[in-house]
Amino acid sequence: MKKFFKTLLSAAAVGFTLFSFNAYAAVDMTDPYKMVDAVAQKTFSDLKANKDKLNDVAFRKQLIREDLMPYVNTAYAAYSVMGQYAQNATKEERSAFTEAFGEYIVATYADALGKYNNQELVSPVYEKVGDKETIVSIKFLIREPQKQDLEVVFKLIKNRKTGEWKAFDMVAEGISMLSAKQSELTPLIRTKGVAGVTSLLKEHIESLNTAPIGQTK
Repeated sequence: MKKFFKTLLSAAAVGFTLFSFNAYAAVDMTDPYKMVDAVAQKTFSDLKANKDKLNDVAFRKQLIREDLMPYVNTAYAAYSVMGQYAQNATKEERSAFTEAFGEYIVATYADALGKYNNQELVSPVYEKVGDKETIVSIKFLIREPQKQDLEVVFKLIKNRKTGEWKAFDMVAEGISMLSAKQSELTPLIRTKGVAGVTSLLKEHIESLNTAPIGQTK
């Protein structure tokens, strides 16, 4: 079980592999607990139902792209990675980076999902979130027989205009995936610029390599 999530952490650093739901409109995104639990439960159900297809990278990517990404605040995560260097980039460069970063999430999580091995999900106790709250952390347990439960905390942020919640980080074994992705890409942005790293991300994605940049499979 730990191997599964350690691979996920090193591979993606941002992302939210438990999030998947085919009926986007059916998920109550105004309630973070209901949203994340519904998506998490559906994801585990999909993984179990398609274990025979998880060796297919294209299938895993499609699953993530259709079911995961609607519940991820890609822009928030991308801007967190760009940090202060976003100020020196044009609007078009920031937009291109955000798009490439989203595809990078898809590619890297395709690697992590391939290591699913019948883990079970334990939902959190429901808590009512106040209207003034804008960021919440929700803890799940990932359970596998004869192994210690793994705590996974999802961080979600509220859109002040729409009232909808989306995930922007996941913390497992004390490791923040967003922080890990910042450590991976921000130094590259410092030396190559936002546009330079966007090109690097695109090349990496086109190579079909699902490992983090700088690593090979």
